[in-house]
Amino acid sequence: MKNYRFGLIFILCFLVFVSVYIALSKKGALYLTNNLPLEPAQEYKLTESTNLSTSTKVNTPTKAKPAIRTLPPAVTTLQWGSYVGDDINDLAQFESLVGKNVDLYAIFVGWNDDDTFPFVLSTKAGADGKTLVIFWETSFGYNTINNGSRDVYIKQFALDAKTYGYPIILAPFEEMNLNEEAWGYGINGNTAEGFKLAWMRMYDIFKEVGATNVKFALTFNNVTIPNIQGNKMKDYYPGNAYVDYIGLDGFNFNDPWLTFAEVFDEAIAEASQFNKPIYILSTGSWPGPQKAKWISDGLGAHVKTYPNVFGWVWFNENKPGDGNWLVNSDQASLEAFKAVLP
Repeated sequence: MKNYRFGLIFILCFLVFVSVYIALSKKGALYLTNNLPLEPAQEYKLTESTNLSTSTKVNTPTKAKPAIRTLPPAVTTLQWGSYVGDDINDLAQFESLVGKNVDLYAIFVGWNDDDTFPFVLSTKAGADGKTLVIFWETSFGYNTINNGSRDVYIKQFALDAKTYGYPIILAPFEEMNLNEEAWGYGINGNTAEGFKLAWMRMYDIFKEVGATNVKFALTFNNVTIPNIQGNKMKDYYPGNAYVDYIGLDGFNFNDPWLTFAEVFDEAIAEASQFNKPIYILSTGSWPGPQKAKWISDGLGAHVKTYPNVFGWVWFNENKPGDGNWLVNSDQASLEAFKAVLP
């Protein structure tokens, strides 16, 4: 009987020992599990879920979703466009001729009270997704602007541009570093200092009315005439806050014949000092058997070597005595032009 009791006690003790061992093992495993470090590069957050067996809410770890970053699209192709004439039908005919629609639609607008914003020419182009390029030309010098007498006109033009609503590249007083037009160097008492005052006055008025769809392009000729101090690109620069783009005009006039690189390389290098996007806003080549190659080499290849050039505009007009700049001055040139379009 004594042996039986001893055996029973032994068995009970053994069972208690086993139970305690198992309990302690589970506790240790739980401790270890809860204190393991998270895997590298993984973040977690606690979310509430329902335990169906107990109907109580418990916190369970779920992997956090990574934040979504949106990057601006990379510039993969150049914008291109043309000046094709003063009628909206001219644009449709040109696009039909070359087989593609322009990105940049260039027009000339005179600076007079009776020359209002060109809604008739531009509205359809804007609705079709084209950027309007306006060469805004005066018949007087900068002093007439700087004395404030043209403020009402500038403000109305700015308000009209805002109402238009579509993107505009505005190029007032283009090629001011030449001494040819009413706004040119030395004409009507014009100086680079007077230019900067007039430019900033206009820019501030456009900003004041909220015409945020308008970008100002400070547009130089590729060569400066006269090439003297006071008439360099840097002399006309009004400061980073007043310039959105740099524009350049340059042509092969065949006196002598110049390649695209010879027309633009030095000008691009000089304009790059301002660290602004550059647009070639007016270009073309004199007619002749080399014109097709000029187009292929220049617009098909060389222009793409300029990392800060974002687009170009062809001046498509036949000016008797001053060059036939039409892309179809001969069939080979037309085919070359069609081939270089993005």
